[in-house]
Amino acid sequence: MVFGAAFLVALAMNSNVLGATPVNMYQDMESGNAGDALTATLMNASSHPSGTSWYASTGTLWVSTINHRNLPGPVIVGGVTYNGTGGTRSWVFNDNNDLNYVSYTTGGSYSPATIACYYTPGVTISFGNQFDTMYFGGNLHFSVMQTRNDDGTGPYLRAHSCTSGWVTTFSPTQIKVTSGKTYWVNLNYNSVGATSVAAFDPDNGFAQVGSTVVAASVPNDPIVSQLCFGRFDSHGDNPTASSKSYFDHILFDGTNGAFPLIPTSGTDTTPPSAPPAVRDGTGSDIAYTSFTTQLSANWDASTDAQSGISGYQYAIGTTAGGTQTVNWTSLGNVTTVTKTGLSLTNGQTYYFGVKAVNGAGLTGSATNSNGQTVVSGGGSVTYFQDNFESWTTHGGAWSSVSGETSTHTLNTSTDYAKAGAKGLKLTDTDTTSSYGACLVKTFSPAISGDIYVRFFVFLPTGYASTNSGCTRRIMRVWCGGNRAQMSIDASERPIMEEVG
Repeated sequence: MVFGAAFLVALAMNSNVLGATPVNMYQDMESGNAGDALTATLMNASSHPSGTSWYASTGTLWVSTINHRNLPGPVIVGGVTYNGTGGTRSWVFNDNNDLNYVSYTTGGSYSPATIACYYTPGVTISFGNQFDTMYFGGNLHFSVMQTRNDDGTGPYLRAHSCTSGWVTTFSPTQIKVTSGKTYWVNLNYNSVGATSVAAFDPDNGFAQVGSTVVAASVPNDPIVSQLCFGRFDSHGDNPTASSKSYFDHILFDGTNGAFPLIPTSGTDTTPPSAPPAVRDGTGSDIAYTSFTTQLSANWDASTDAQSGISGYQYAIGTTAGGTQTVNWTSLGNVTTVTKTGLSLTNGQTYYFGVKAVNGAGLTGSATNSNGQTVVSGGGSVTYFQDNFESWTTHGGAWSSVSGETSTHTLNTSTDYAKAGAKGLKLTDTDTTSSYGACLVKTFSPAISGDIYVRFFVFLPTGYASTNSGCTRRIMRVWCGGNRAQMSIDASERPIMEEVG
């Protein structure tokens, strides 16, 4: 969960709000007495922030003391904390009436946005146009959670979306729920125009019921102005359901982009998840680095539904999970790190370990990278990369290509790439010349000590017959007046030579 600045200020002043859920609006349903008809006055009296934003339709809806619940922890609205323990009231909607709903004016345009609450569905009937239960929209753009019973074995929850151009979509799957049981439900509109519905069981630690269902993306049209609860989406032919549905503790979030929006416990006792993946380097995972004084890594974010992620810790070792090079070190809530000032060993492989810390200070399990090996031209090992895309050691890229003629050509190819996206490809159709095209690299400064070269060689089908009686030299390393070279003979056997 992403916390806003207002939450961080409240946390610094009052530690007992740890794990509180930051939202734009919280409706606790605690005004009025059982049996009172809902009015704007009653609704606004229990809404945070307070105001005159709630509206009641002319249908039959009232205050109830049935199917009410406590929130497991506090919520924060505009920097003010509400404890969420008011559990003596809910709102009840008689499903015998079309256009039987309450609505709230948000006063802004939000994308993404989520509304969530306790919801107890009543008995539904087998009809394709059963009542809608949660809605938000504006400018003729609707995102709706519908309760349906098309096959007679419901009720089911599904997602429904419609744009101002009347482009409408429905989730292909639905969530099976039980009449009379209370769920925590979410309706979400995301930044690319998709509508999602999810349900959770408050009697089972808010475990998700089924899977999130999604109405496919439609053109982005930010949600504006209105939330509705009850039987809002009337088609004029909705039959009576002879039942009632209940709502309690409504939350609306249009700032943090939280989905699912689940009420959190004031005391988080569960550690955060481990990062899904840790990659060596600053982007895509790398296997080698030419640096001898710094190492970098990046990772996918961890999650914590109760108190969010407050930061990460990392370590660097010469074994996976080890701390031989850098002990566990704290970071902020970031997903990349570069550690400088190191003294790394050429040829050694180093591994990053990363673990998350949540808002309650609990640390999750570590995820380890698969390691990066230090390959510095200043040492005794040199690797020739066959992708020819990022050579930076000892003077930059390859120095020259020589010997190119109409019968000898040298270029890069993706045909048989191994170490990267490209390989070096030599085309040689000249059977009389004593040498063909070649790639040349002059090291500056020169490399001292032993040199080890590794590379991939691809021999096409028919190589032996095409090169009958011929030995083809494929690599040579010069060291002063001496040289070492490798050749392939007509039998496709490697030949190693040292010429002094």
